Amino acid sequence: TPAMRRSDDLAAILYTSGTTGRSKGAMLSHGNMLSNALVLKDYWAWQPGDVLIHALPIFHVHGLFVALHCAMLSGNEVIFLPQFDVGAVVDNLPDATVMMGVPTQYTRLLGDARFDAAACASVRLFTSGSAPMTEAVHAEFTARTALQILERYGMTEAGMITSNPYDGQRVPGTVGFALPDVELRV
Repeated sequence: TPAMRRSDDLAAILYTSGTTGRSKGAMLSHGNMLSNALVLKDYWAWQPGDVLIHALPIFHVHGLFVALHCAMLSGNEVIFLPQFDVGAVVDNLPDATVMMGVPTQYTRLLGDARFDAAACASVRLFTSGSAPMTEAVHAEFTARTALQILERYGMTEAGMITSNPYDGQRVPGTVGFALPDVELRV
């Protein structure tokens, strides 16, 4: 029997990286995770028939929630790889339409000669986050694939906060604007 939950009920406790001291447990509610996933589903234009290639670690909010929630809300297939392996990703790209990664993964993919426009022909969206991506990696990626990576920014405590647009100009080395219903203060 499904357990009934309210929006403000605790859904998960995820531990931060502890960059300012000891790791802290960030408490995420069901409402927080659902609202973030619904915004991303729309903002990144998830659609029936999308296939996510998932090669992110699931001990991190990016792989555990962001990628999977978007696919689940859209009822999409997930090619779930047990770890990031350049060969496995390149072999599975022709069956995928979306890949979420981190800069190091894209740098490693660019080290494989098979990673090119033909290998990425079915992919409509590559996202990157969890660390800054250099403009050089952006330029090489676009030159090799004829696609542009969508950078975004999130944090364990809040989920995804900003994103470059799905449709529109993406500025390499930036994380875009506040997502709908997100307020930022600098």
